[in-house]
Amino acid sequence: MADYVLVHGGQRDGSVSDKVVPLLAERGYKACAPSLSKPDKSTLSEHISEICGLLEGEDLNGIILVGHSYASMVITGVADRMPERIRHLIYVDCAVPINGMSLYGMFEPLGVTSEEYGLPQQPPFLEPLFFDESKLRAIPKTYVHCKRSEFIAVGKPFFEKVVENAERDNWDYFQLDSDHVCMISHPVELAQILLREQNDPAPR
Repeated sequence: MADYVLVHGGQRDGSVSDKVVPLLAERGYKACAPSLSKPDKSTLSEHISEICGLLEGEDLNGIILVGHSYASMVITGVADRMPERIRHLIYVDCAVPINGMSLYGMFEPLGVTSEEYGLPQQPPFLEPLFFDESKLRAIPKTYVHCKRSEFIAVGKPFFEKVVENAERDNWDYFQLDSDHVCMISHPVELAQILLREQNDPAPR
């Protein structure tokens, strides 16, 4: 039975998934939502190491690794370092990482600046992520698009590319009629998507 690890976005902590974790646990799955160190005191590489340390320390294998928002960078880095432990990657309302670019760096070609969104200039968001694309391509992936997200302008090119190339790149794709933080506003609907990867009945 695979475990779930839910990684939060850059300005939140693990408590953002407090409504989702019990829904997974009710079905008998071990689910945890660790808190990353504060972004003003850390780096992307350190966040990746924190999740890798959790997987190693708890001897977690067959993981369904879920990343919301900025955590798309974190879960991609974790999958690059230890792909043998990852069963499935789930990206929730985020920019899909581009090899060699930072989170904010991916926005720039779209004509979107972090200042436009009032986003903090903190190290994890400015650090480029490098990964072996062949490792990532081999891992099944899911993208969850929140249709009422405040980051539609930023995310649109990324989720459109997922839809266009889903079969080639081993992606599933789902939409939620929710704001950006769907694990708070639509926890049951998000849990239904997460449980699909277990072929498990959806929570009610």
